[in-house]
Amino acid sequence: MPAAGKAWLNCNNVRMPALSVALLNLKPGTGKTTSAVWLAHIFVEAGRHVLLVDADPSGSALEWSDLAAMNPRVPPAAGFPFRIVALPSRRVHLRVPEIAREDDVVIIDAPQLEDHSGIARSVMRYADEILIPCAPSPIEINRTTPVRDEITEIEELRDKPARSAVLLTRCITRAHSIANAKEVLGDLGYDVLRTNVPRREVYAQSFGLPIPETGRSAWREVAGDLIERCVPLWKVRLWQQNRSGARPRWLPPL
Repeated sequence: MPAAGKAWLNCNNVRMPALSVALLNLKPGTGKTTSAVWLAHIFVEAGRHVLLVDADPSGSALEWSDLAAMNPRVPPAAGFPFRIVALPSRRVHLRVPEIAREDDVVIIDAPQLEDHSGIARSVMRYADEILIPCAPSPIEINRTTPVRDEITEIEELRDKPARSAVLLTRCITRAHSIANAKEVLGDLGYDVLRTNVPRREVYAQSFGLPIPETGRSAWREVAGDLIERCVPLWKVRLWQQNRSGARPRWLPPL
């Protein structure tokens, strides 16, 4: 095991560190749960072990998994083909290491910061990557500032700095608002993921249902963006070439 103590995922001859990603924002209704659930399915599709942590007292991700398991179109275990635990606790940063396996991709659906700051701060102490889902609108961009301030404040309690980035969601394809939002966020000092998640009915209506094949492509690209942020770029390029020369379809081309 590497000296840092992190498990590594083997993909061909490239070692990839196990990921821990938290979806976090100031207010509810910003797409945290939707993003967490779709990403969890994408990493399972890629052959990874996933632990989805529902750290929100509302329990939306856990409720989604229960409803999906009752869907008659798929076997119960196929609705959410990964482990999910409810952990709305101010000790998330201590409990998750006890629950997660060494090769798990850990995805945390965090509660809104304004109502559950203790839990959210604990999540920020654990996650390697803090992802802020945000629509490309002035009001949502403005509300990212308290999240960034909390991330900065929590750094002194961490062993190493967390990565953080904005994920633009609910985007209207080819709208000027996307480029405008990226420019404003960049000026504010944010990293912004390359991939924009479009505004689509398949996402808006997906709660409680098994995740369909339709709509997965955008989340494959988001997963690829996250991997690029934690693995040196030359390793990602090697990883994308498997023995047949084909690219894993859930990673974006470089």
